[in-house]
Amino acid sequence: MLIINLDIQNFYFDNTNIMKRIFISVIAIAAFVVLPLPVIGQVSSTVASVGADARIIAPISLGNDGSNRLNFGTISRSSASGSVTVSPDGVRTSSGGATVLASSLFSAAPFSVTGEKSATFSVSLPGNDVVVLTRVDGTETMEVTGFTHNSNLILSNTGSATFHIGATLNLDADQVSGDYHGSFSVTVNYQ
Repeated sequence: MLIINLDIQNFYFDNTNIMKRIFISVIAIAAFVVLPLPVIGQVSSTVASVGADARIIAPISLGNDGSNRLNFGTISRSSASGSVTVSPDGVRTSSGGATVLASSLFSAAPFSVTGEKSATFSVSLPGNDVVVLTRVDGTETMEVTGFTHNSNLILSNTGSATFHIGATLNLDADQVSGDYHGSFSVTVNYQ
Protein backbone atom coordinates (compact mmCIF):
# COMPACT_ATOMS: atom_id res chain seq x y z
CA MET A 1 0.00 0.00 0.00
CA LEU A 2 1.23 3.35 -1.00
CA ILE A 3 0.70 6.33 1.17
CA ILE A 4 0.90 9.82 -0.34
CA ASN A 5 1.16 12.55 2.07
CA LEU A 6 0.46 15.92 0.51
CA ASP A 7 1.03 19.05 2.30
CA ILE A 8 -1.94 20.97 1.05
CA GLN A 9 -0.98 24.11 2.88
CA ASN A 10 2.44 24.22 1.21
CA PHE A 11 0.88 23.31 -2.12
CA TYR A 12 -1.57 26.18 -1.82
CA PHE A 13 1.22 28.50 -0.77
CA ASP A 14 3.35 27.46 -3.73
CA ASN A 15 0.43 27.97 -6.11
CA THR A 16 -0.15 31.46 -4.67
CA ASN A 17 3.48 32.35 -5.31
CA ILE A 18 3.25 31.05 -8.84
CA MET A 19 0.03 32.97 -9.38
CA LYS A 20 1.59 36.13 -8.02
CA ARG A 21 4.56 35.70 -10.31
CA ILE A 22 2.36 35.08 -13.33
CA PHE A 23 0.18 38.07 -12.44
CA ILE A 24 3.20 40.35 -12.08
CA SER A 25 4.64 39.08 -15.36
CA VAL A 26 1.34 39.73 -17.18
CA ILE A 27 1.15 43.25 -15.72
CA ALA A 28 4.76 43.97 -16.73
CA ILE A 29 4.19 42.74 -20.30
CA ALA A 30 0.98 44.75 -20.56
CA ALA A 31 2.77 47.84 -19.33
CA PHE A 32 5.43 47.50 -22.05
CA VAL A 33 2.77 47.03 -24.70
CA VAL A 34 0.32 49.71 -23.56
CA LEU A 35 2.52 52.43 -22.11
CA PRO A 36 4.73 54.41 -24.49
CA LEU A 37 8.35 54.03 -23.60
CA PRO A 38 11.06 56.36 -24.73
CA VAL A 39 13.07 54.96 -27.54
CA ILE A 40 16.57 54.56 -26.41
CA GLY A 41 19.01 55.17 -29.18
CA GLN A 42 21.33 57.74 -30.63
CA VAL A 43 19.75 61.20 -30.90
CA SER A 44 20.90 63.11 -33.95
CA SER A 45 20.94 66.91 -33.99
CA THR A 46 22.68 69.54 -36.06
CA VAL A 47 23.49 73.19 -35.57
CA ALA A 48 23.92 75.71 -38.38
CA SER A 49 25.28 79.20 -38.09
CA VAL A 50 24.29 82.13 -40.28
CA GLY A 51 25.77 85.61 -40.39
CA ALA A 52 23.99 88.92 -39.75
CA ASP A 53 25.08 92.07 -41.54
CA ALA A 54 24.21 95.75 -41.66
CA ARG A 55 25.62 98.74 -43.47
CA ILE A 56 25.22 102.25 -42.11
CA ILE A 57 25.41 105.09 -44.60
CA ALA A 58 25.59 108.84 -44.33
CA PRO A 59 22.23 110.65 -44.38
CA ILE A 60 21.24 112.24 -47.65
CA SER A 61 20.72 115.99 -47.60
CA LEU A 62 19.53 118.58 -50.09
CA GLY A 63 20.58 122.19 -50.19
CA ASN A 64 19.40 125.44 -51.76
CA ASP A 65 20.21 128.59 -49.87
CA GLY A 66 16.98 130.31 -50.94
CA SER A 67 18.70 133.14 -52.76
CA ASN A 68 18.96 131.01 -55.89
CA ARG A 69 15.36 130.66 -56.95
CA LEU A 70 13.50 129.44 -59.98
CA ASN A 71 13.26 132.80 -61.74
CA PHE A 72 11.29 133.35 -64.94
CA GLY A 73 12.59 136.92 -65.34
CA THR A 74 10.64 139.94 -66.54
CA ILE A 75 7.69 139.19 -68.83
CA SER A 76 5.54 141.48 -70.91
CA ARG A 77 1.85 140.57 -70.81
CA SER A 78 -0.73 140.86 -73.57
CA SER A 79 -4.43 140.31 -74.18
CA ALA A 80 -3.71 136.65 -74.89
CA SER A 81 -2.66 134.01 -72.39
CA GLY A 82 0.86 132.66 -72.64
CA SER A 83 3.63 130.81 -70.92
CA VAL A 84 7.32 131.05 -70.13
CA THR A 85 9.48 127.96 -69.64
CA VAL A 86 12.86 127.81 -67.96
CA SER A 87 14.53 124.44 -68.57
CA PRO A 88 16.74 122.76 -65.99
CA ASP A 89 19.66 123.50 -68.31
CA GLY A 90 18.96 127.25 -68.11
CA VAL A 91 17.24 127.87 -71.44
CA ARG A 92 14.22 130.24 -71.43
CA THR A 93 11.46 130.19 -74.02
CA SER A 94 8.06 131.88 -74.28
CA SER A 95 4.86 131.20 -76.18
CA GLY A 96 1.43 132.72 -76.75
CA GLY A 97 0.83 136.17 -75.33
CA ALA A 98 3.93 136.18 -73.10
CA THR A 99 7.10 137.94 -74.22
CA VAL A 100 10.30 137.84 -72.18
CA LEU A 101 12.65 140.80 -71.93
CA ALA A 102 15.95 139.52 -73.25
CA SER A 103 17.94 141.63 -70.77
CA SER A 104 16.09 140.31 -67.69
CA LEU A 105 17.76 137.82 -65.41
CA PHE A 106 16.31 134.33 -65.14
CA SER A 107 17.49 130.99 -63.73
CA ALA A 108 16.63 127.41 -63.05
CA ALA A 109 16.73 126.60 -59.33
CA PRO A 110 20.08 125.02 -58.35
CA PHE A 111 20.30 122.26 -55.74
CA SER A 112 23.15 120.32 -54.17
CA VAL A 113 22.91 116.82 -52.72
CA THR A 114 25.32 115.18 -50.30
CA GLY A 115 25.35 111.66 -48.94
CA GLU A 116 26.96 108.26 -49.38
CA LYS A 117 29.48 108.10 -52.21
CA SER A 118 28.25 106.53 -55.46
CA ALA A 119 24.71 106.03 -54.05
CA THR A 120 21.65 106.43 -56.25
CA PHE A 121 18.77 108.69 -55.25
CA SER A 122 15.41 109.96 -56.45
CA VAL A 123 14.08 113.50 -56.77
CA SER A 124 10.45 114.25 -55.90
CA LEU A 125 9.03 117.46 -57.33
CA PRO A 126 5.72 119.09 -56.35
CA GLY A 127 3.22 116.24 -56.02
CA ASN A 128 0.27 117.84 -57.77
CA ASP A 129 2.59 119.53 -60.31
CA VAL A 130 0.99 122.92 -59.65
CA VAL A 131 2.51 125.72 -57.60
CA VAL A 132 0.68 129.02 -57.24
CA LEU A 133 2.46 132.38 -57.35
CA THR A 134 0.56 135.28 -55.76
CA ARG A 135 0.99 138.95 -56.57
CA VAL A 136 2.63 140.98 -53.81
CA ASP A 137 0.00 143.26 -52.19
CA GLY A 138 -2.72 141.56 -54.22
CA THR A 139 -4.72 138.38 -54.68
CA GLU A 140 -3.99 137.67 -58.34
CA THR A 141 -2.23 134.39 -59.07
CA MET A 142 -0.33 132.50 -61.74
CA GLU A 143 0.35 128.78 -61.89
CA VAL A 144 3.70 127.07 -62.32
CA THR A 145 3.54 123.57 -63.83
CA GLY A 146 5.70 121.02 -65.64
CA PHE A 147 8.53 120.77 -63.11
CA THR A 148 11.61 118.96 -64.41
CA HIS A 149 15.17 118.36 -63.21
CA ASN A 150 18.45 117.44 -64.87
CA SER A 151 19.95 115.16 -62.23
CA ASN A 152 21.60 111.90 -63.24
CA LEU A 153 20.36 110.57 -59.85
CA ILE A 154 23.70 109.28 -58.60
CA LEU A 155 26.12 110.78 -56.12
CA SER A 156 29.76 111.10 -57.13
CA ASN A 157 32.59 109.08 -55.63
CA THR A 158 32.92 111.90 -53.10
CA GLY A 159 29.21 111.74 -52.17
CA SER A 160 27.92 114.87 -53.90
CA ALA A 161 25.76 115.91 -56.84
CA THR A 162 24.21 119.08 -58.23
CA PHE A 163 21.16 119.58 -60.39
CA HIS A 164 18.71 122.27 -61.48
CA ILE A 165 14.94 122.41 -61.58
CA GLY A 166 12.96 124.16 -64.29
CA ALA A 167 9.24 124.63 -64.92
CA THR A 168 6.64 126.52 -66.93
CA LEU A 169 4.90 129.72 -65.77
CA ASN A 170 1.35 130.13 -67.13
CA LEU A 171 -0.01 133.67 -67.59
CA ASP A 172 -3.65 134.57 -68.03
CA ALA A 173 -4.70 137.05 -70.68
CA ASP A 174 -4.13 140.59 -69.35
CA GLN A 175 -2.32 139.24 -66.27
CA VAL A 176 -2.20 141.99 -63.63
CA SER A 177 1.23 143.67 -63.45
CA GLY A 178 3.34 143.22 -60.34
CA ASP A 179 5.80 140.94 -58.60
CA TYR A 180 4.60 137.39 -57.99
CA HIS A 181 6.07 135.02 -55.42
CA GLY A 182 5.56 131.45 -54.30
CA SER A 183 7.54 128.43 -53.20
CA PHE A 184 7.74 124.72 -53.81
CA SER A 185 9.26 121.70 -52.11
CA VAL A 186 11.80 119.24 -53.43
CA THR A 187 12.66 115.94 -51.75
CA VAL A 188 15.55 113.54 -52.33
CA ASN A 189 15.67 109.94 -51.13
CA TYR A 190 18.13 107.10 -51.45
CA GLN A 191 17.11 104.36 -53.86
